[in-house]
Amino acid sequence: MILLAVLAAILFMLIGVPVFVVICGLALYLFFTGGIDLSAIIIEMHRMATTPVLVAIPLFTFAGYLLSESGAPKRLIRLSNAVLGWLPGGLSVIALMTCAVFTALTGATGLTIIALGGILLPAMTRGKYPEVFSLGLLTTSGTLGLLFPPSLPLIIYAIVAKVRIDQLFIAGILPGVFLVVLLSAFGITR
Repeated sequence: MILLAVLAAILFMLIGVPVFVVICGLALYLFFTGGIDLSAIIIEMHRMATTPVLVAIPLFTFAGYLLSESGAPKRLIRLSNAVLGWLPGGLSVIALMTCAVFTALTGATGLTIIALGGILLPAMTRGKYPEVFSLGLLTTSGTLGLLFPPSLPLIIYAIVAKVRIDQLFIAGILPGVFLVVLLSAFGITR
């Protein structure tokens, strides 16, 4: 019966029913056939919505707005340039480090790309980097900062999965550092 429900869901998606409607309908059907009371869904949603850790979401957004409007991106680029500007391919490493740090501080990838992309993309174009490489590096490094604490997606995942936030923060550091080193090496050889 479950296989039939999954096939029906796929058929509904193929004929153009919005995906969220199909997933919601399939979930409700599976809850109903599984003997789970639908009020349990409402209770769990209320529990997650009243978690005190969710205060971090608007505060991250506000901090990101303040950082982007304060001129911090330009100062962060100047600092990175002073520290890493001597490297061959240093501009790509500067872009990588700056975007990763800014995303970690603001918790928003889109904000990082908007705030820093307008500054770094012309600089990388002037530095004779191909445009495709520059765009790829900026978008990749903008999302890379989400692995470093304090990361908003990790906080939300910890709430939903009922995992300790500090453990997720620690778990994100090693892959984040590895990816920064790997992308820096790629940028230097470019």
